[in-house]
Amino acid sequence: MTAYATSPDEQNDRYGSGLAGAIVLHALLFAGIIGWAIYQHTHTDRWGENASTTGAIEASMVSAIPLPSKVPPVKDNVLTPDTPSIAPTPPPKEATQPPPKDTDVLVKANTPKPITKTASIPTPAPPKHAQPTPDTAKATTGEQATQIPESISQVPNGTSSITVQNRTFGARYAYYLEGVGRTIAHNWFTQEADPRSSIGKHAKIIFDIQQDGTPANIRIETPSGSTTLDSSALHALQRVEGFGPLPAGNRITVEDTFDYHQ
Repeated sequence: MTAYATSPDEQNDRYGSGLAGAIVLHALLFAGIIGWAIYQHTHTDRWGENASTTGAIEASMVSAIPLPSKVPPVKDNVLTPDTPSIAPTPPPKEATQPPPKDTDVLVKANTPKPITKTASIPTPAPPKHAQPTPDTAKATTGEQATQIPESISQVPNGTSSITVQNRTFGARYAYYLEGVGRTIAHNWFTQEADPRSSIGKHAKIIFDIQQDGTPANIRIETPSGSTTLDSSALHALQRVEGFGPLPAGNRITVEDTFDYHQ
């Protein structure tokens, strides 16, 4: 196969001929577009032209538009009656009194109120028969019938309640008696009492507290009917070594009731 070399002049001739052909082609395309636009502009009907084929609308100006004739009024017209209705009269205004003056308030406050009399209560007639007089001796001597326990301590299956014959001491030194009750309850072993013979019963023990706080003269004041309950109450006091020095006085007498229950 033989290769032929082209000279620079031949290459320039070929490039020039190709460029000329491209220019001619673009010129023909542009001329075609311009011709098509001119044809459409000259041979197409436009709206609004003065021609019968274009569909133009003819309009004429007038000076006024005639209005419809007046409609006669309807007799039974409910919405707009010819005779206006009478408006209801407003209710009369309540007469308002001016606020009271300061002087009026002071006068009213200082005006004494009228005294209303109440019916007197008739005095009851004295009884025909002599009435029994209460026994005040028990209340003054401080017996159990009128005394209230100064200290109540709960233990398993039992309650320990103490009172003192000297009520003044009990009211003034209640804290000391509460300590005495707690000490006795701590040393009362309810398991020493036989439940079969002790349930629902109580034993009352009476004793003295010396000035140094030691218990003395321990004795059964009221037996319970259960020997085991009585002995457990005595043992509770015998186990106590002391309650602490008395806050006042040389000796006090204390009653302790031991109640056994389930």
